[in-house]
Amino acid sequence: MDDQQQNNTGLEIVNLGLQRGDTAILSGFNLSVTPGDMVWIKGSNGIGKTSFLKCCAGLLRAQEGNILWNGDNILKSSLGHAAYLGHLDAHKPDLTALENLQFWQTIYDSTKDINSCLKQVGLWKQKDQKAKTLSAGQSRRLSLARLLLSNAPLWILDEPAAVMDEKGKNLIQGLLNNHINANGCVLLASHGAPVRVGNHTRLLSFDAGDTHARA
Repeated sequence: MDDQQQNNTGLEIVNLGLQRGDTAILSGFNLSVTPGDMVWIKGSNGIGKTSFLKCCAGLLRAQEGNILWNGDNILKSSLGHAAYLGHLDAHKPDLTALENLQFWQTIYDSTKDINSCLKQVGLWKQKDQKAKTLSAGQSRRLSLARLLLSNAPLWILDEPAAVMDEKGKNLIQGLLNNHINANGCVLLASHGAPVRVGNHTRLLSFDAGDTHARA
């Protein structure tokens, strides 16, 4: 992140109201996430964590309120503010790991080195394998390489370590530390125990029947 990004306000959620069908997930919810912040989101399955994360990424529209990035509504302009990693890895199965990242490099208009991203996630030796032949853990590593390639200041991660072994979980922890230390920020939903990353880690709890959540 450059010096200008360090001085920006980051993510601002104002009076967010979010529903799924007739069920209220959030009401009047407010949250600020500034560079260097890590927000660890906890809650049972089906309570609305994924819907909330998709709203923050601009992939889902809330019923009420606004989500701003550096003061701009994320739904009104293409900000490139966030890289989203959901439950599905979203690779093109018949392309190699390298070719998948070449595709995303064009989408992100990124100048980051693909080979460096592959090496950072331990996938250099598999770069010429088709995505459909990768193991579940290797596939998730390819998604992590896509995060690095994006250069997005906000990472939004939904259960990123779900299919990872201990070595993979340690990799994720290291990448999170590097991103936070570079003044990035992270929203992460996980069933695992919260881990402190950087100096500004917070816990956001989604509880059944509580539409305000708690940070």
